[in-house]
Parts: sequence; C-alpha cells; structure tokens
Amino acid sequence: MADRLKVFARIRLWLFVMIALISGFWVLPSRLPAQTESATAAPVTETFIAWMIRASGPLGLVMLGMSFYLTALIVWMFLEFRQTRAIPQKLASDIAELSRLKRFSDIPTRISGDDSFLGVVLRAGLRKLPSGGLTGAMSSMAATNEAETMRMEHRTTYLATVGTLGPMIGLLGTVYGMILSFRVMATAGANPQASQLAAGISTALFATLEGIAVSIPAIFFYAFFRNRISRLSLDVEMASGEILESIAQGIRPGHPIYGSGSSTNLPTINFREEG
Repeated sequence: MADRLKVFARIRLWLFVMIALISGFWVLPSRLPAQTESATAAPVTETFIAWMIRASGPLGLVMLGMSFYLTALIVWMFLEFRQTRAIPQKLASDIAELSRLKRFSDIPTRISGDDSFLGVVLRAGLRKLPSGGLTGAMSSMAATNEAETMRMEHRTTYLATVGTLGPMIGLLGTVYGMILSFRVMATAGANPQASQLAAGISTALFATLEGIAVSIPAIFFYAFFRNRISRLSLDVEMASGEILESIAQGIRPGHPIYGSGSSTNLPTINFREEG
C-alpha cells in the first residue's frame, strides 16, 4: 500500500508539472515587441502556442483536461497491469519453499493478505479444495480468474470512452468554428475581412486536431492493455494451476489444510470493489 501511495504521489507531481508548463505558455507574452526603428510600426506577430490557445477557446480546455486524464490513466495502467504485480516473485517463491518443506498449513496464511492477481486466484482454489477436491478447486480458480480479468478489462473501457469522445468533441469544435466563419460572411456583407474568417476556420481546425490527438493514443493503449490483460490472465491460470497441483499432491484428506473437512478455516475471497 505504501508503494502504491508513492506511485500516485509521483503521478500527481508529474501532472502538476505539466499543468505548470501549460500555464506558463498561457501567461508568457503572446506577442513579440514591435519594431520602433521606423515611424510605422511593424506587424505584430503571435507565437503558435498562444494562437492555438486563443483559437481553441473553452473546448481546448476540455481537451486539455481529457489529455491529462488520459495520461494519468495510461501511467496507472502501466504500473498496475504488470507481470511482477500480477505474479509476485516473492509470493511464488514463498509458496514453493513452504511446499518443499511440506508446511502446507502455512500456505493459506501466506496468501491471505496478498491482493495480487495470483494471490486472489489461489485463495479461491484453496477455499474450494476441502469440499470440491482438485477438480472443484480448479473450477473455482478459473471462475475467479475470469472475474478478475473482467474487473481489469473494465478499467480499460475508460480509454475507449476517451477515444470515442475525443473526435466527437473535436467535431463539435469544428462545427462551431465554421459557424463563426459563416456568421462573419453573413454579417459583414460583400467584403468580409480575411482575418475574421480565418479566426473561425482556425478554431475548427484546432478542435479537429486536438480531438484526433487525444483519440489516437487512447485507442492504441486500449488495445495494448486489453492484450496485456489477456496475457496476464493466461499466465496466472497456468501458474496457479501448477501451484495448486503441487499442493494437492503433497496433502491428503485429514491434513490441517482441510480444516477437518470444512473450508471455514481457509481465507475467504474478497473481491476488490470497482473504483
């Protein structure tokens, strides 16, 4: 838990730095000093960042917030959906050592406080082992594996949501920008100013660009993490099956791990709530 809090603290710090950098671009002078050598002032130029912020308007802030959310979500998934977190080497080595020493009664205690993917699946198998035997324990682990996989895949739907909303919000900005341009043409008569027309067109184009820029990584990482979760699920299924078979071969009915024919002494399965 302490390590996870440290990770979240680093993510918050990183996002704060990004926000500070964006804010710095906002407050920096958006115009270069005008030339004063001649009596006629030179044309005033504007930086690209300042122009993009001004043209994007409120929808640009929405897209900026979505990009921050997307970045934080991707970083969190990289830290959460890892091989070393799903199958901790320490847990696997401890169970192997307890099995080698034939201390099978200590195995439920060892995995009772482990919230890793492998730990959750093994708890389900050991809980079912006294009443259902090896076959029932395997079935229970398969059901728990499927439930945990679904829980993790549910998190990836947030990426799909961002990938879907990005282009739609961009399309909204595109329509809004075109309305601004046509409004100039409708109200300015026969000679609309090109700068006013360009303002609406730039709003439309920047909205489209920002929507696509948010959508592309969201869709990519959605497929990336779905594949990673499928791989983790398969690895946990194979590892938990091998571990449970080794445990079942070393014990017989009446062993303390069976709790005198009852599973009440074994750890219960605590599914983590959706966040």
